Amino acid sequence: SNNSTSSAKKTVQREQSQQTDANKRSSLATPASLQSEQESVIYQAYSAMQQGLTQAEVSQLIYSIDAENFYSIDADLKLAQVYLYLEQNDKAEIIVNRLKRGALPTKHQIPLWLVSAQLDGQKGEHLSSIRTLFRLSQLYGIHLSPIDKKQNNELIWQNILKLTPASLDVFRSDFGEEVDSWIKLADLLDGFVRNPTRFSQQIQNWSNNHAIYSQTELLPQQILSLTKVDAFTPNTIALILPFTGKLEKQAQAIRNGFLAGSDFDSGTNYIMLDTTTLNLEQIEQAVLENGVDFIVGPLLKENISQYQTSEVLNSIPQLNLNTLDEEETTAEQLPLEKSQQVFHFALSPEDEISQAVEYFMAKGVEHPAIIYADNSLGRRLYEQFNTQWLLHNENEVESIAFQNTSKLGKAVKELLDVGISEKRIKQIERLFGAKIKSEERSRTDIDAIYVIANSQQTRLIKPFFDVNVSNFGKRLPIYASSRSYLIGETRSEKLDLNGLTFTETPWLLSEQSDQISQLYEQVGDNNTQLKKLFAFGYDAKNLIPVLQHLALLPEVSISSLNGALSVDAQNTVKRRLEWAQYRQGSVVVIKTLTE
Repeated sequence: SNNSTSSAKKTVQREQSQQTDANKRSSLATPASLQSEQESVIYQAYSAMQQGLTQAEVSQLIYSIDAENFYSIDADLKLAQVYLYLEQNDKAEIIVNRLKRGALPTKHQIPLWLVSAQLDGQKGEHLSSIRTLFRLSQLYGIHLSPIDKKQNNELIWQNILKLTPASLDVFRSDFGEEVDSWIKLADLLDGFVRNPTRFSQQIQNWSNNHAIYSQTELLPQQILSLTKVDAFTPNTIALILPFTGKLEKQAQAIRNGFLAGSDFDSGTNYIMLDTTTLNLEQIEQAVLENGVDFIVGPLLKENISQYQTSEVLNSIPQLNLNTLDEEETTAEQLPLEKSQQVFHFALSPEDEISQAVEYFMAKGVEHPAIIYADNSLGRRLYEQFNTQWLLHNENEVESIAFQNTSKLGKAVKELLDVGISEKRIKQIERLFGAKIKSEERSRTDIDAIYVIANSQQTRLIKPFFDVNVSNFGKRLPIYASSRSYLIGETRSEKLDLNGLTFTETPWLLSEQSDQISQLYEQVGDNNTQLKKLFAFGYDAKNLIPVLQHLALLPEVSISSLNGALSVDAQNTVKRRLEWAQYRQGSVVVIKTLTE
């Protein structure tokens, strides 16, 4: 019959496939002595990874190992984990795929699916990773050791942090109550920033309601840590800024924003201390006399460095309104419990550089070029861009620096090789002794330009690119930072920058709250820098109650006037701004990469 014929064919095909796989394994097999030696290296690398050695050190150990070779199942699993640690996902995937082709014992199935889930997570396939982990829990639950269960939960949590609770709804019908417990846990995390003081109690309630899935020792470490954190709820806050002198207006804008974000019905007291007129000893005295239990400021790096030496100030939680270079900080000299109470928040242009590199990578940009002002800030930001680019690419970004605006045209032509095209045209004219119809051609290998310059310089740079990109090449996308944008631009000025894409704070792109806007109109100045500083102060106030929690959740960010704010491992607040573009005399916020 047709069915029996079909079945026979499938059997033959399966046997042929198994024979092919066996032949391949045989052909790739290494001599026993060499394989034993290589597996020994794999175990050494795995052990080094477990001990916390750096990626470079672990990578050096396995440089001679070929992922295509067949090793014992145990060695293969450990090698795949090493590759995941080294972020060499393609090699880890080779091993995972070949292990999946065989029928492995349960003791190997469990680590295989854990590795497979890790791989999916690192590739950004978070829903797939979670599905694998839920299935592993249901199929092999009784075989999972406490360590396996702990790792399974940690991986579920890591992937949940990348998704919204609604995204998990697709699993409700497949996995039931277990998924529901994780969705409710994700809901708690989603809401903790709105009321951090209730978070510990909410976690306890969750644990009581989902006891079967929430044995304390198996909860993700972040959740366990979050339950033990008390939010900062200061009674008296000292705002320490240069209220007089050359930075008076800037300090007042920060103060105004800070007070605009304050709830005066809360009973919190505020004192203002002027770093221009008060020395460190006087500030210490004022802090003690007023019972200050939280400090915001100072603003200047030299003040931060100086105040780090103060035992009085270092005994109080603080949010510095600037960051320090590594060589300037002495935080490692502080007791651990004190250094954990010191946070840094700045309107750092470096954040925008990091965001631009990530954006270029996501859009598939391969050959960007940088044009930057030849000053200390321009050079520093260019070096950061190039350094971060080299982490993902082999070639440095091309660049050109300009020392003054009169040299801009020449700099743009050099970057685009238009000058070479002009020379070729002149050579041809000399050869033929007459004018010929010609047009300069710009190079076509560059696929994006990033401008590191202020608003005035950017307005001069953009037209040079418009006129020097030849008609033979496609339109060259041009990007810039928030330094290129000014509020109050006329439609004509916006038309001059048509097509320019830039990062900017949500606060300047769209007024998000009528109440905040009204407050700003009363106390603010319609000046781009001062308006940013007003939002800076406003966000600083609203960060205070969630700083401790965000420090434990570097993957999580909160919305603010300055964009999405998160806290990294160094207790530094990082900003992620919005992307916007000049289009036909207007500024349009970009919501997706395809816009």
